[in-house]
Amino acid sequence: MSENIALKFDFRHWIQEQVHEEYDIVLENNNHIQLITEYGDASIHFIEIEDNTIVEFHITAKKDGATKFYLHFELNDEDHAKQLFYEMVETLIHLKAEKTLQVLLSCSAGLTTSMFAENLNSVAEMAGLDYHFHAVSYLSIYEVVENYDVILIAPQIGYMLKRLKESLPNKLVLQIPTAMFASYDALATIQFVQKELEAFHESEENVKEECICCSQCDQRILSIVLLTNKAQTRIYYRLYDKDNIIDSHLIIKPSMNIYDLYDIIDTVLLKHSYIDVIGIATPGIVEDNKQLRNPGDGKLIDIHNDFEKKYNIKVFVYNNANAATVGFSLEHPEYQNIVFHTQPFGFGVGGQGVLIDGKIVRGKNGITGEIRYFLRRMQLSDEANKLAWTQQGALELITKSLLPTIAIVGPDALAIYAPMTPDMNEIKNALKSFISEEFLPEFYCIKEPSSYMLSGITKLCVDYLERENEF
Repeated sequence: MSENIALKFDFRHWIQEQVHEEYDIVLENNNHIQLITEYGDASIHFIEIEDNTIVEFHITAKKDGATKFYLHFELNDEDHAKQLFYEMVETLIHLKAEKTLQVLLSCSAGLTTSMFAENLNSVAEMAGLDYHFHAVSYLSIYEVVENYDVILIAPQIGYMLKRLKESLPNKLVLQIPTAMFASYDALATIQFVQKELEAFHESEENVKEECICCSQCDQRILSIVLLTNKAQTRIYYRLYDKDNIIDSHLIIKPSMNIYDLYDIIDTVLLKHSYIDVIGIATPGIVEDNKQLRNPGDGKLIDIHNDFEKKYNIKVFVYNNANAATVGFSLEHPEYQNIVFHTQPFGFGVGGQGVLIDGKIVRGKNGITGEIRYFLRRMQLSDEANKLAWTQQGALELITKSLLPTIAIVGPDALAIYAPMTPDMNEIKNALKSFISEEFLPEFYCIKEPSSYMLSGITKLCVDYLERENEF
C-alpha cells in the first residue's frame, strides 16, 4: 500500500460507516470519534505528525471506570487498521456481559453479610444501578474472587484487609465502615463503594514511573516487556534517551500477536525518529538471546532476525524473569547471587530468574528457571492449579519451588512476586522447616515486577551495546 494512505483510505469516514446496533457513533471533531454504549465507551483519536497519522484506541468500562483496551498504531496499512478496529469493537461489545458491577461481601461465616447483600441488591435495583452483591465465607474469597470487581469485608474480619489488599492489588478491597454495617445502611454503603471506586481508578492512572536503570546509558533504547495472564495481555514500553524516559505507555489487549510489537515500534519511530536498540523481555524460553519459544506449541519465533531485517535496528530478546533479576540487582548492588521468583495470581507454576556472581545464568538453550519441569512431579498435597487458589496452597507451591533453587544456588537474596503470599516471614518460616536459617537468603516482597523488567532489559541492552563496541 502507498505510504500516502490518507489519499486512498479515509479511516475516519470508514469508521463512521460502521453502524452497529450495539453502539452509537459520535463525531466529537475531525480527530476524535467515540463509540458509545450503556456499558462502555471507545475513544478513537487521530494524531497528525507531519504527513503521517497515529491512531489511538481506548476503551473504558462504565461500571467502574477501568481501562479495558488500549493501543496505538501508525495508519499505514488499511487491512491492519480495520482488523484492529474490529478487535476493539469485539472487546467493547464483550463488556455487555460484564456490565454489572459484581461486589463480593464476606464475613466469618457469610450469614450476616448474606442478609446485608439482599438489602444492598434491593436498594441498588430501586436506584436503577446495575450492581449485584453476593456473600461468602472468608474461607472462600480466593476461590471466587476472579468473578468480582469489588470485595467488601465485614468489620469482624477487618484483620484480613491488609492481606487481601496485598494479595489482590488489581481489585478494590474495602472494609465496610462499622456504623454502616451495624445499621445495614445499604444506600450509604453503595455511595461509599462508588466514591472508593472512582478514587481507586484515579490512583491507578497516576502511578509514577520508576527508573532504576543504569546511569551509564547514553543510547536511545526502546525497552518492551510482555506480561500475560488469563484475562489479558499487557505490554509495557519505555523509550530511554541518555537515561531519561522520553516516552512510555501500557498496551492492554485480550490477546497478543507479533503485530502489536510492530505497532509500538512504528509509532515510537514516527514520534521520535530513531532508536539505537530494541530490548524485548518476554515470557517463556528464549534461545540464543534472539528466539522466543512459544509456550503454546513450542515453535521458535526468531524475533531478533525478523525485527532487525524490518527496522535495521539492533534487537535484543531476553526472558522477562531474567530481566527482572537484573533490574532487582541494579537496586541492590550489594548482592551478587540473586533469585527472582514470580508466582502470578491463580497460576500453579511460576518461574525464576537466577543471577550468580553478578551474571545471569540461562543454562542450555535458556532452560534455567523453568521450574514447571519439576514442580508438578514433586509430592504436593493437591494439584498445583488447585493449590494456587488458597493461601496455604500457594505457600506450599512457593516453598517447594524455592527449595531446590536455594539448595543448589545458595542465593544471597530472594525477590518474590507472589500476590497470594505477600508475607515474607511466612515463606521464610516454611522454608526453615527444611533448611537451617543460617543458609536462608534475605527475602524481598515485590509488589509489581514490570518496573524491574523494564530496567533490567534496558541494562541488558546497554551491556549488549558495550560488547558490540568491543569488536
